[in-house]
Amino acid sequence: MKRLLLFVFVNTILSYCFAQQVWHSQDYDAAQKKFDEVTAIYKKKGNKTWSLKLLETFPISSDKTIKHQYVILSDSMFNTDVISRVVSAWCKTKFPDAVTDIVSSRDQLRISGQLKGVGQTMGAAGTYINATEEVVIDIKGNRVRLTSRIINYVASNWKGAEYNVPGDCFPVNPDASKKDSHAMAFINCHYNALLTFSTLIKYLNDNVSTLKPDDDW
Repeated sequence: MKRLLLFVFVNTILSYCFAQQVWHSQDYDAAQKKFDEVTAIYKKKGNKTWSLKLLETFPISSDKTIKHQYVILSDSMFNTDVISRVVSAWCKTKFPDAVTDIVSSRDQLRISGQLKGVGQTMGAAGTYINATEEVVIDIKGNRVRLTSRIINYVASNWKGAEYNVPGDCFPVNPDASKKDSHAMAFINCHYNALLTFSTLIKYLNDNVSTLKPDDDW
């Protein structure tokens, strides 16, 4: 009897968990798998080699930014206004210091903020790099297209602040200076861009109970 009750309890929990996975993205899953595969093989070889292999896997965008764009799909149709409110709430958790910079409409939200300490080198001539991430979210009744762009690095050193687009830096430009800090920044920016997708998918699934199906369909 105890085993039967345990079986029923476990299956109830599993059914609830799977029922909550309304939002998913095969394209994101594939990209995350590629990142993990490159990391497993090349992380131990050092940041320069690791970043070069990531560049082969995720080529730089034509505008020299680091760009990831994937569609997150829903198994059901929902009201876009409600999805927009949930996504707007997620934006405030993504960049809590930039909540006043959220630009939104019924079908699209935009927000940008800083990723702190994505690259650094130590010493008297050391460099500390932040990156600016711009996030654009387009909304339909059963899908969300998220675009993450790392539009620049902001390097602080004894000279002051320097702004560079990723496409002008190592590993994209093999002859550029500051290879160590920019290799680290390139790796961490890809990691953080993919993390943006992961956290939005989780947020949508965690808050799916707040969404109501669109009765107009």
